[in-house]
Amino acid sequence: MVRVGIDWGSSAFRAYQFNHQGKVIESISADLGIKFIQNGNFAETLFSQIGTWLTPGDQVLLSGMITSRNGWVETPYVPCPADLQQVLNTAVRKEVNDIELIFLPGLCQPDPSDVMRGEEIQLFGAESIQPIQLAVMPGTHSKWTTINDGCIQGFHTIATGEIFEILLEHSLIGNLYVGNGWIETAFIRGVDKGFQCKNIIRELFTCRAAVLLGQHSRTDIFSYLSGLLIGNEIREGMDLTNWNLQESSSAIVTLIGSASLCPRYLTALKQLGIKAVVGPEDAVVPGFQQIISLLNGSK
Repeated sequence: MVRVGIDWGSSAFRAYQFNHQGKVIESISADLGIKFIQNGNFAETLFSQIGTWLTPGDQVLLSGMITSRNGWVETPYVPCPADLQQVLNTAVRKEVNDIELIFLPGLCQPDPSDVMRGEEIQLFGAESIQPIQLAVMPGTHSKWTTINDGCIQGFHTIATGEIFEILLEHSLIGNLYVGNGWIETAFIRGVDKGFQCKNIIRELFTCRAAVLLGQHSRTDIFSYLSGLLIGNEIREGMDLTNWNLQESSSAIVTLIGSASLCPRYLTALKQLGIKAVVGPEDAVVPGFQQIISLLNGSK
């Protein structure tokens, strides 16, 4: 039996073919996220991408926004704390062209209200390679997640990336920005200010006012605003997870996700005296491998 894992998000389609030993033998990545699929043609898209890998009786694991309300099959959320067996037990199964499709659920918590879809497989995968206490997944909606012995205890979403994009592209705060280079000194200034700041909404306007007063360059805005928001996210994340990362000698933040964003967060955490490491790339792969192991054990 061939098994395939698909990480199918809003923007991208990533598929991995596993052999009988659970090792990746082929992979595909395409800009075919669910927002690009017309008229709900998910089955057609899937088989056009990986149909040559499959024969009747094979299984395909699907994770991410493909299992959301806007995707192919909406799956329920598993409340935290949750482990991977609970995720698999709550999956929705569907047969198409004699292929069993296993739509994996996301995770939720009722108070404060929060949800995730797709990130949980990466988290389980990363935790299987190295022990994790506190994981941070930078992105449009950053996730701060506590994990204990293979169980996701809880998480908090902070919309840092989305706010950054809105301010930079669609506000008076960002419209003075010129250039496309990264200025690390401006970023560090922003990190320090954002971490110390208790009034972040008021502080955001300084990105504009400081330029008008000649205190910042227009080329600084991108990097400074990024640092301001990430510094404040770190402060907020520490409060939400009850981790005093600056005082703890043993706590280590594990960064999981974007190759472009993780180094930025690593720089910010180091600036604030917080220990951090970058987790494995393609953490979704060991996540799928664990699910395959559970499927093998159930037979």
